[in-house]
Amino acid sequence: MIVRRTQEMIGGDAALGLAGRQDSTIILDVRTQVADYSIDSTRLALLCAWGGRVDVAIDGRRVFVDDDTWFLVPQTPAHVRIRSPRDLHAFSVLFRPGMPQEVLRTLTTVDDHLLEDGESAPPALTMPFMPHLYTHDRSVTPVLLFIRRHCEMGLEDPLWYEEQLSFLLERMLMHHRNIVKRARSVPARRAATRREILRRVSLATDFIHSNFEKPLMLQDMARAAFLSRHHFLRLFKHIHEVTPHEYLQRKRATVAARMLRGSELAVEEIVKQVGFDSRSTLFRAMRRFHGITPRECRQASDAPMFMTAA
Repeated sequence: MIVRRTQEMIGGDAALGLAGRQDSTIILDVRTQVADYSIDSTRLALLCAWGGRVDVAIDGRRVFVDDDTWFLVPQTPAHVRIRSPRDLHAFSVLFRPGMPQEVLRTLTTVDDHLLEDGESAPPALTMPFMPHLYTHDRSVTPVLLFIRRHCEMGLEDPLWYEEQLSFLLERMLMHHRNIVKRARSVPARRAATRREILRRVSLATDFIHSNFEKPLMLQDMARAAFLSRHHFLRLFKHIHEVTPHEYLQRKRATVAARMLRGSELAVEEIVKQVGFDSRSTLFRAMRRFHGITPRECRQASDAPMFMTAA
């Protein structure tokens, strides 16, 4: 078990060298403006960021992890890049090869693999997870924050981390089961078709989280999912129970809430930075998704914790 912190970066080098650590779980707990590291195909990795955005290059595309999301890299090569105007808190868990399979082997069922190609159960060592952004919730996130807090306190107990990371993997499996439950309702006869539909819709949600500040249109989101506009709109609402536009506005409202609480920027400037077209649009979105006005949010003790409505 290895916990690497910002002060361990030799000579201020922006590269976090992970060579020679193939048999260990690595936890990267850094506050930095600049960093780079790569993840090889032998590891399951979970990436988080607070106070900024982390750029992840994977499968020929780029996604951005921020305060609202965590990103899962299921044994796929990826490159992580941090370039931030101020210190951000990046927290990543690179599980040692074989550990996720050891933990999940006795927990996974045939149903957990219903989104795999074919209807039969896959080999026991197959991970059911998909390489996409997931929004923070009350299942996985509290465990992540608990582990992060002990990293910040300087805890170096390998056994404690092993136990907590095992619990984290269990929560991740529970989260995946909720995704499988939603996917079952997709109007498709074959499991392979349901998996492909969910994969394409997830590409669109990744695109929304990574580009929310831009003037996105339905055709932009449908293109990211490799679907026609009509087909995309129908499938997106079926899976997420909201339209793509509602999902986008909820994302913008949540980012705006953080900026209202964490900066002295004028409301008009926040409107521009998060992609709303007017101050009144921000007001309506804040009221709808978080139940408060921008002024009430700025005066509150805490901003909304999750993307979902409080």
